[in-house]
Amino acid sequence: MAILYGMSYEDFWEKDPNLFWLYRYVYFTRLEIEQTIFNHNAWLQGAYFNEALSVSLCNAFTKQKAEYSKKPYTFLNGEITEEEKKKQLEIQVADIKARIKQVNKIKNCQ
Repeated sequence: MAILYGMSYEDFWEKDPNLFWLYRYVYFTRLEIEQTIFNHNAWLQGAYFNEALSVSLCNAFTKQKAEYSKKPYTFLNGEITEEEKKKQLEIQVADIKARIKQVNKIKNCQ
């Protein structure tokens, strides 16, 4: 199990036993992030395919000609304001602090 989580032989046998739980947490967090990225990419591919199919069918069966997008899709509706940037940064800082507390809690449970 420890090898699956990316833990080395030396870390498992010679270091703090609670280090195993940290590796496990990181492993499952990484899996969750990879799954989110995979789902996002699959959705984006489906959106492009949907547009391509719609444009080709519209051009084949109607007199009105449609055109495929010139630019890639964006997920932001306009520009991000400074206030939104500040809020996002505060959320990220709070998340990092919470993760640091979790790691310290795991390290100190001896």
